[in-house]
Amino acid sequence: MKKLVIAFAVLILLAGGTVSLLKYLALGPFELSEEEMVAQQAQNNNKEQSMNLFAARPRYIEMDVIQVPMFQDNEVKGTIMIHYKLEVMSVDHERTVAKAQRRLGDALIKDFSFYIPRTLRNNKTLDVTLVKYRIMMIADRLLGKGVVSDALIQAMTSTNDQ
Repeated sequence: MKKLVIAFAVLILLAGGTVSLLKYLALGPFELSEEEMVAQQAQNNNKEQSMNLFAARPRYIEMDVIQVPMFQDNEVKGTIMIHYKLEVMSVDHERTVAKAQRRLGDALIKDFSFYIPRTLRNNKTLDVTLVKYRIMMIADRLLGKGVVSDALIQAMTSTNDQ
């Protein structure tokens, strides 16, 4: 009786494997007709076109405001606030930036805490393009080269606490 049950189980497994293989290879009763093949190719082409349109658009990620205090003579003389967005070109890069948003903001605050006072000591104004390139440099270092395609500075304001 045991041998009969084992033989029946093996027979069922072989039959299931055979049916799965026929379906995967589209042979025998699972063979596609001409009309079904044309419809399936049209559906695949539409899916590829929609994915290409979806993937090619730039995406803009709104980032948290960076607030950098400016110290002079051991006291805070003002604060610089930078509003910016990051541009990415794919959904995968967007997810990567979204996951690392807090780490990126923290790294930018640390970098700008040293960079902005040093720059303002030599110049009277802060150049927006230099800030943009600095954001791109930190993003490339933290997230990898090419993840962020551009940094868009929306506003850069300064407050003097006197």
